[in-house]
Amino acid sequence: MKSSLDTALYFLKFRARTVFEIRQKLKSKSFSGLEIDQTIDVLLRNELLDDTKFAKMYVKDRNTLRPTGLFLLKMEMKKLGLSDNLIEDALQFQNEEELARRAIESKSRLREAEFEKKAQFLARRGFSTSTIMKVLER
Repeated sequence: MKSSLDTALYFLKFRARTVFEIRQKLKSKSFSGLEIDQTIDVLLRNELLDDTKFAKMYVKDRNTLRPTGLFLLKMEMKKLGLSDNLIEDALQFQNEEELARRAIESKSRLREAEFEKKAQFLARRGFSTSTIMKVLER
C-alpha cells in the first residue's frame, strides 16, 4: 500500500495543489488525520505546497489562458480552499476592464457580434455588469 506522502507526491506531479486539495485527496484515500497532518507538514517544509504562491500562479495562469472576471475567479479559488486573504492578495492588481477586452478579443466569432452576445459571453465569464458596460461602450 502507498504511503500518504507517496500519494500526495503523485497527486502533485500533475499540477500545483493547495493544502486543502491535498488534505481532501488523502482523506478520500482513508489516511488518518495524523498521517495527513504529518504529510502536509513535510510538503510545506520542503516548499512543495505553498498556498500563497499557488494563488498568485493560479490568477496569472487564468489571466493568460482564459481571462475571467473577479467574481468567477474568487469562486474558483474558494473551491480550491484558499482563504479570503490569499484571494484578495492575489487579485489586488487585477484590471478587470483589460481582462474583459482580452476575453472578447480571444473569441474571433465575437469580434463582429452584436452587443447582447458580447455582454452574455462576458457575464458567463464572471465580469461585473459595470465592467461589461464600460468595455462594450467603446
